[in-house]
Amino acid sequence: MFKLYRNASVVLLLALLASGCLAPLSSNFTARSLGPGKVEVDGGVLTLSGALPACKIAVGLLSNFDLGFQMESASLGVFGKYSFVNNRERGFSVAGVLGVGAVASGSYAYGGPVLSYKSKSLEPYFVARLNYVHYGRSEETFSDVHWEAGTYTYFQFTLGTIFWVTGNIGLDIEGSAFAGKLGLEDFGDFAVPSVVVLAGAKVRF
Repeated sequence: MFKLYRNASVVLLLALLASGCLAPLSSNFTARSLGPGKVEVDGGVLTLSGALPACKIAVGLLSNFDLGFQMESASLGVFGKYSFVNNRERGFSVAGVLGVGAVASGSYAYGGPVLSYKSKSLEPYFVARLNYVHYGRSEETFSDVHWEAGTYTYFQFTLGTIFWVTGNIGLDIEGSAFAGKLGLEDFGDFAVPSVVVLAGAKVRF
């Protein structure tokens, strides 16, 4: 029974991804800010019964504020991150992130807290996001899954870590779990328990 439920949730996520009806699945945020004039480039692959590319570019505008651009599957958007506690070299940091963008069938917005801890070579992080998506009903289907037009919200919880090979080059891995109503006609109020994994690299300069 659990296997059938899990397979159904994977089909649901793939259907939404293929139709551009989700906010970005990757978080890949630490709570540290980059610093004025600094740039960070991220590239990775999302794994969910297949591989999907994800990329992000951020620039430090102020000592505690970063502004960035992200692209993933059928979504394109911008985000801002403000660090309330900002330990760039070592220690705990706390930030808040907000993002908005467009998907193939509508638009999205998200927001939430970011927590991270920087040690010499490791930087674990946690991101809790509330995602808001507005999309229209498409005539195209994926595995006979249909969804209703409208506005939906769902939660995303991400736990990950970065292994800093050098001070400016890191390898990243994270896993995200989801919960909430996604408006699928065939699934009704379906909670999504599947975990989406991102593996990638980041460069700061």
